[in-house]
Amino acid sequence: MKPKILLALAGVGLCLLAGCGGGDEPPQPPTFAELVPHPEVAAEDKGPSILDGCRSGVDYTEAWTCVYGDPASEKSVVLWGDSHAMQFAPPMIELAEARGWRLVTIFRGSCLVADVPFQPACDAWRENALARIEKERPDRIITATDTGNGYALGGEGNQRDLIESTPTLVDAYARTLNRLVSATGDRPGGVLVIRDFPRADDPPPECLVRHPEDMEVCDFKGFRRNPPGFDVEAVRLVRKARLADPATVVCPTGTCPATINGMVVFRDTAHLTATYAETLTGWLGEQIGDV
Repeated sequence: MKPKILLALAGVGLCLLAGCGGGDEPPQPPTFAELVPHPEVAAEDKGPSILDGCRSGVDYTEAWTCVYGDPASEKSVVLWGDSHAMQFAPPMIELAEARGWRLVTIFRGSCLVADVPFQPACDAWRENALARIEKERPDRIITATDTGNGYALGGEGNQRDLIESTPTLVDAYARTLNRLVSATGDRPGGVLVIRDFPRADDPPPECLVRHPEDMEVCDFKGFRRNPPGFDVEAVRLVRKARLADPATVVCPTGTCPATINGMVVFRDTAHLTATYAETLTGWLGEQIGDV
């Protein structure tokens, strides 16, 4: 377990060792001051891909890549997509290091990976990224996409809403997934789509700052725009692609917690903190399976 996660549990651990509270009293949960990352800076907890310069800028069309794990490994895995894919870099890097993969990451924020005209620079980046993936010929491809209103497609000079755009997005994302399946050599289960998270109306870290003494009020009933989401519907059309839903782990009751074991879970309304994302390593490893 990484030091930053250990820090989140240190207060509880020390209390247990010291026997504070006495008797059979349960340990007290971490206080607001003990949360990691601290809610006031949680929005910047984006993980190593940002620090390593692995995300292509919005003005660039080149598919920037970073390689983690064992660069010489014969087991090749790609993590590709927008920021909703990038948030899973921490557990993917952990898995690559533990399992000896060559992990190639390719990200661009706010860029639609579904195969449909969106924005010229984004469209060029998408094609360059797909060509890079096809050159890699990976054993596994892990991908995710935002399914929110930001990808509503434009019509005749007007912005269409997401409901109107969804049938087009479903077909376009299915085309992308089929191309990814081909890049793996048509391996059954070679492409894993991580379902987009339910999102909050209010950024949980900001809520925590406003309610440091009553943090549970920042737990939220997540919602999806035009459910179940074009990612889910597209996977149903692609026989050799699979879907993994992290909400079954993070929000199993339908309510998404703002904090878990002293960690701030979400850095904004729709992304995990890198600190919490790393705790999903075991779950994600099970979804991917043997490579």
